[in-house]
Amino acid sequence: MIVKVSKIISALVLIIAAVTVSAEKGDYYEELVSIERNMLNGNSYVEKRLKEISHQQVKFTRLEKDFYKLLQAHHDYLSSNLDSCKEIARELIKETKSIDIKAKANILLATAEHVLGNHVDSFIALDKAVSAVPNLTRERYKASILQTAVGIYQQAELFEFALELARNLQVEARKLKHGEYLCIANYELGAIERRVGQIKMARQRLMLAVEYCKNNESKIFEYISIITLNEINADLGKVEKSNQELKKIIKPVNTIGWKNLIAQLNIAISKNYFKLENYSQAEQYALNAYSKAKEGKDRRRLQIAAEVLAQIYSKIDNKKEALKYYNEYRELNSENKIKVRQRKLAFDIAQRKER
Repeated sequence: MIVKVSKIISALVLIIAAVTVSAEKGDYYEELVSIERNMLNGNSYVEKRLKEISHQQVKFTRLEKDFYKLLQAHHDYLSSNLDSCKEIARELIKETKSIDIKAKANILLATAEHVLGNHVDSFIALDKAVSAVPNLTRERYKASILQTAVGIYQQAELFEFALELARNLQVEARKLKHGEYLCIANYELGAIERRVGQIKMARQRLMLAVEYCKNNESKIFEYISIITLNEINADLGKVEKSNQELKKIIKPVNTIGWKNLIAQLNIAISKNYFKLENYSQAEQYALNAYSKAKEGKDRRRLQIAAEVLAQIYSKIDNKKEALKYYNEYRELNSENKIKVRQRKLAFDIAQRKER
């Protein structure tokens, strides 16, 4: 009898919990999910949707209020409003009752701190987000957190950790037969393989990523995969074909509006024009990349753009500009090498703090 009563109580608890979660979702939850799914497909579109739904905030449930704040923080990150992103993320981490939203807020905080060079804080927030992954209820967040963590570990040249998480992401994606996760996992694995010199494997992986991304409307990862794949193709001597493919995505990448992605695309096209000895076009794209990287506070791509500009001006015998950009490249290169060492040290410090 005790067992039966226990089972009845357990069942009632589960029913009550399910009703509570459902009630928490409210009337606007699915609309917020729709905005989130389109978060990477254009800043102006997302800004418009967030503004429209903001008029309904008084009717939001607690979960919906937190969800709306999370989307605002994510939009702020993609718009390079990093201080605002951090402020909202920290507020959510303290106040939300949702494990999913707290984990996602932690990964947004980790990313913003990473871009700003606050590496210890970044790794502490990242560790909290990754540790929460097994308990998350939203599968989409598992993939998003693992993917972001892979990127941060890559930039710190902690390839062992990056590879482990990328493989975990691929396993999760295959288990779920989820095309978007397979798109992201294949991109991340391809990017790591390229970094460690496994070019043939990287190329195959990135071709797979492009197909998965196209079929699942993962626009940002589709375009990043296309850029990386065509950088490899250019290195293999297929420069004109690479440029043709890259120029096809200029308009949609500009429409998305993420400055760091625009910078990455313009750098790739500029390098191709440089190889083709079309220095006028190379200069135009490199200057655009430099401007967007500066606006997006992306020091790594700013370094690459400065290096390309120095090479271009050296070729066209503009010594003043060549020296200006070479000095900037050298300074940024030194700074970024120091940052890699700092990231590795920060990782060790963060690990000790979390123990």
